[in-house]
Amino acid sequence: MAEAYSHLSIHRWMLRDSIRNEAYRVALARVVRPGDVVIDVGAGTGIMSIFAAQAGAAKVYAVERTEIAAVARRLIERNGFADRIEVVEGDLEDADIPGSADVIVSEWMGGFGVDENMLAPVVIARRRWLRPGGCMVPGAVTAVLAPAFVEALAEDQRHWRSRPHGVNLDLVAELTADETVMSQCAVDPEDLLASPQPMWRHDASTCTLEEADSPFEARLSFVATRAGSLTALAAWFDAEMGGGVRLTNAVGAPNTHWGRFLFGLDQPHEVRQGSTITAHIRCDPSAQGGTETYWAVQIDDEPIECHDTRPVRAAALRRSRPA
Repeated sequence: MAEAYSHLSIHRWMLRDSIRNEAYRVALARVVRPGDVVIDVGAGTGIMSIFAAQAGAAKVYAVERTEIAAVARRLIERNGFADRIEVVEGDLEDADIPGSADVIVSEWMGGFGVDENMLAPVVIARRRWLRPGGCMVPGAVTAVLAPAFVEALAEDQRHWRSRPHGVNLDLVAELTADETVMSQCAVDPEDLLASPQPMWRHDASTCTLEEADSPFEARLSFVATRAGSLTALAAWFDAEMGGGVRLTNAVGAPNTHWGRFLFGLDQPHEVRQGSTITAHIRCDPSAQGGTETYWAVQIDDEPIECHDTRPVRAAALRRSRPA
C-alpha cells in the first residue's frame, strides 16, 4: 500500500484540476445512458469511473496497471459504487472483460495530446470491446502549435549564460534547450508571435492502431503577426469530449494541470513582423507512457536550429548545426 501512496502525488494534482474533471463529468453525464457498460482505460484513482457510475452506468470496468489501483478501490468503495465499478488491475492487453462496452473513457492526453503515448492502448480497447455505434470519450483531439515569447524560458537561458558565480554554465543552457518543458509559467495570447496552427488530429473512434503507434509529424509555416523575441514553440491540445463538451489547455484558456507545453530554443531570436517562421515537429512513441521529440525552427533564411530529447542525437545535431 505504501507504494500506491507514492504514486498519488501526480494524481492529487489531477484531482485538483477542476477544469479537467468537470469536462469529463459533464461529457459522461451526456453520453452515458442508464444501464450502459463503460470501460475506463488508465483509470488512475477511478474518478472517471465514478463519474460514469453517477451518470447511470450499470457496470464500469476501471482498468489500471499501476499500484494506484489500490487507492481506486478504496475511493470507489467510499463513494458507494463498489457494486457497479470493478477495478481491473494489470495491463490492458491482459484484461479479461466480458462482453462489449457502450462507452470507453480515458484521460490519455499529455501536454499536446499524444506525448504520453497512451493513444494506442485506447485504440486497442476500442477494437476489443466497443460495440458498433459506441462512444469514445474524448473523441477527436487536435494538437496545436504557435511560436511564442516565454519570459520564463528567456530568463533561464540568460541566467545559465551569465557565468553565475564566475562559472561557465553554457553547457547547461545547451542541454536545457534539448528538453521539452511542461510548465505552469505564464503564457498569454499576446505572447504568441503568429496565429496558432493545427499539427495533427486524431479521432479515437476511427484512429487505426498503426496511426497511433507511428511517429506524429508536422511541418508548419507561420507568418509573424508582430515583431518580438522568439524563445519557444508553445503546444497544446483541443479535445472534443462528447455531448458538445470541449477541453483544452490552450494559451488563453483557463489553467489546467497540463499547464504550458514548450519546445525551447538556445536563446531568444528577434523576429520582424511579416517574418516567416518554419517549424518541424516529430514525436516518436517510445517507452510505455512516453515519447521522444525532435523540433527544428528557422526564421526567414537564417540557419536552422534543431533540438532532440534523445541525448545522443541532440549532441550530434548540435555538432552539425550551421553556424
